Amino acid sequence: MPGQFGLASAAPLMLQVHDVLVNRDSQHGIAAPVQPVPLNVGVAAICWPLGQPMSKSDPNCRRQRFAWTLDGTTPPTLQAADQPLGLGLQERVWINAKGLRVAAGCPDAQAQDIALWPAPLEPWLPRAERREARLPPADPDCPPQNLNQEPPLSIVGVREGDNLRLPASSRQALRLRLSALGGSGHRWWFIDGVPLADTDTRQDFTPTLSKPGRYQLSVLDESGQTARVEFSVVE
Repeated sequence: MPGQFGLASAAPLMLQVHDVLVNRDSQHGIAAPVQPVPLNVGVAAICWPLGQPMSKSDPNCRRQRFAWTLDGTTPPTLQAADQPLGLGLQERVWINAKGLRVAAGCPDAQAQDIALWPAPLEPWLPRAERREARLPPADPDCPPQNLNQEPPLSIVGVREGDNLRLPASSRQALRLRLSALGGSGHRWWFIDGVPLADTDTRQDFTPTLSKPGRYQLSVLDESGQTARVEFSVVE
């Protein structure tokens, strides 16, 4: 039936059935069953993005959550399948007295580990939480040795071979929120070879697509690096 899909029909029906069953038991004085917790299962306060226990005041504790543990083990955050090569969730840098990033041999350099969010989350993170903002700026008087060795340019927000669906039961276009990691300088965005936008390193590219079909998205940075993905939009 046109206009009927899971979110509009199946989900409300499921919630109604759940409410009927819960209220029926409570009206008859039947308590909800309590599932015993195994002795080797515990609860720990963890911090995102690393998924490990740490003090809430730690600068790398960007969000505190509670998680189940098994045999006292708290697994770390797994790398996303589409995490760009060379980009980890923790980066060791050296900071001087001014708070700037420097080479390890510079005066007053202190090592500091900085936790970073998984790359696929970049388009949805507040700007202050993105990789560009989390890493301190470089000191031009004693820059880090790898300053010019930027990770390869990569596109975040859509993956190779993705099938994206147009909004159901509406005539609205599909709006994407895309960003680029790695590379350097300004970025120029193209869809099917047509230039559509240019952004700086902290700006998103938000194209709208209204027609189904196959698309080729590419981005070019100031150093000449390019990245490209192909994806489809379906009804």
